[in-house]
Amino acid sequence: MTKTFPALCLIALLAVSCTTGVSRIQSRPLPRQNPTSWSFPLPVEDVRTKAMEAFSIHHQVQEPVFGRSAVGSGFEDIFSAESSTNAVFGKDVFSDPANANDIYLHTFGTAFAVSPVYYGRDGGLPFIATFHLHLTGSPTNTLVAVMASDTEVVNGRKFGFGPCGPGYAGNCKPVKPTTVEEYSLLRYLGHYLGVTNMPDTILPAQ
Repeated sequence: MTKTFPALCLIALLAVSCTTGVSRIQSRPLPRQNPTSWSFPLPVEDVRTKAMEAFSIHHQVQEPVFGRSAVGSGFEDIFSAESSTNAVFGKDVFSDPANANDIYLHTFGTAFAVSPVYYGRDGGLPFIATFHLHLTGSPTNTLVAVMASDTEVVNGRKFGFGPCGPGYAGNCKPVKPTTVEEYSLLRYLGHYLGVTNMPDTILPAQ
């Protein structure tokens, strides 16, 4: 016990003191909110089929949703797309029959873009989220609504304990959805569907 106690104190001290790159999280306001839903002139089944094609690994490798990140940057370029037939992480979403036509996107908890809204002393912070694309419509039109959840930014690194033991990991902090990422996904889908009348994404003033 006498040998164990100092070791535990040392580990506790490391856990408290060993954080790097942490700064105060600030946010840049948007001039106005982006749309988080859009109506596409196609039946629900067609939009769902095309959306699964757009968010397939094959298509995202060719055209990443948020652009291609630098090698070794720690960002994930490819979203995993789940539907009612292959849901794992989005299983709770598809437990509701009203979501049978929907799509759930995630990156296994890895940042996929630098936030244009949330930033620290060194610039934009890495952004993490999951997205639920809810499809409703008529025989001729489909409304796609994008809902973001588990939204976080990575604010430096911290010492902690994971499945592989003690070590450093991203210091993730919860933040509110911004509408930037939601609308970016809608524009990505719209581009794949051949829609040309969607305005640019609204970003904070520089």
